[in-house]
Amino acid sequence: MGILYELGSYGPLLLIILSWYVLWDHKNLFFYFNVGLFANAILNLLLKGIIQQPRPMFDSKKIHLLKTHGKHYFFQNGIPFDMFGMPSGHAQAAFFMTIFIYFSLKHVNLSYVYLFFSLFICYQRVLYDFHSISQVTVGAIAGSSFAYLVYQLSREKMKGKIREKPDDFGPI
Repeated sequence: MGILYELGSYGPLLLIILSWYVLWDHKNLFFYFNVGLFANAILNLLLKGIIQQPRPMFDSKKIHLLKTHGKHYFFQNGIPFDMFGMPSGHAQAAFFMTIFIYFSLKHVNLSYVYLFFSLFICYQRVLYDFHSISQVTVGAIAGSSFAYLVYQLSREKMKGKIREKPDDFGPI
């Protein structure tokens, strides 16, 4: 389909790899990032199951047909799609990573790169009719909020840790 389609589709994966790279030396944050990312994916599935708003790419006949046969997934070009689109999983994952990296590292330029990429992913999801603007917005809000919650949890768990430094036993 083109570079725009591919970058938007695989954008969260690229952000995951970049996040692993920048958090590799921060073992505690790396751990909380991965646990949070996994929990964020489960949260997205739960929200889709509760809200059950279909994707804008479907007509009402296709939605009715899928629901009557108890199917929630369909295949398009060999790729499984959930028929529900609220909230956008791509937007939720991208903004989870953007907010977590921003609070964890406080690196402004890196945060701008993440923000640009996250907004680009959202744009691609709406452009190709995978999601509506409201689905992408709710996904971004859910991912951002959950990232802040996970970051606060990681801060609380890392607070007050006393560690031995390499120079603690050096000569005076």
